[in-house]
Amino acid sequence: MAFGLASRRWRKPTHRLDPQRIVETADHLAKRITEKLPGSTLAGLAVDLAQIARATEMRAKEARRPILLIRGASVAAIALCALGLWYLAYHIHTRWEFGTVAELFEAADAGFNLLVLVAGALWFFITLEARSKRRKALEYIGELREFIHVIDVTQLYYTPDLYDPTGPSGRSNLNMDYTYLLFCTQMFGVISNLAPLYTRGAAGDSILRAAADVEMLATAVTAKLFTKSETVRLTAPPSNGDD
Repeated sequence: MAFGLASRRWRKPTHRLDPQRIVETADHLAKRITEKLPGSTLAGLAVDLAQIARATEMRAKEARRPILLIRGASVAAIALCALGLWYLAYHIHTRWEFGTVAELFEAADAGFNLLVLVAGALWFFITLEARSKRRKALEYIGELREFIHVIDVTQLYYTPDLYDPTGPSGRSNLNMDYTYLLFCTQMFGVISNLAPLYTRGAAGDSILRAAADVEMLATAVTAKLFTKSETVRLTAPPSNGDD
């Protein structure tokens, strides 16, 4: 019983996204698209997506590592601020006597401004690492968002009119079928699963919203392409083997 509890405790959780599995899925999808549509724009984009999936795995790992240079610079800056405050407190001799209430308020205002300046500097250096990671994560998520639009643009040319057997000659002989659109939706699925990986290393509402926007965009475009692919499938001319 104890061994069973221990093994259950150390078992790798299955409810978390595995970046390696996403990379394998992207590689498999790129291989399928290349075999089905060799030399097409979508095949090239699928290969690019597989490379982005590998890069995302590496970026997610790097985001969880501390940036030692920034941390060292922040610690040094905070130490200098503390040293400066100590110098002001112990080496500048002044009389704490005020002739009028106006002089008291002037001294309090100067002291408050100094404290605000020091607090702002400390906050800047303390949050510098998190802001740097957040900026990079938003840039990478924006890359995924743009990739969705690039894939969507490639399929705009393929309309049900291309499969009209009564249309101009050559249209019905195109080496293209509705699986092109289905491949697009599968690529959207890979992209929507890459975006949440960036939320692990950089916390913040902006990261969560950006990742959610990518997922919602992928879902919306996928729904549009499913409708279009079904239309293409129903309007395509029958193959030679069909009755």
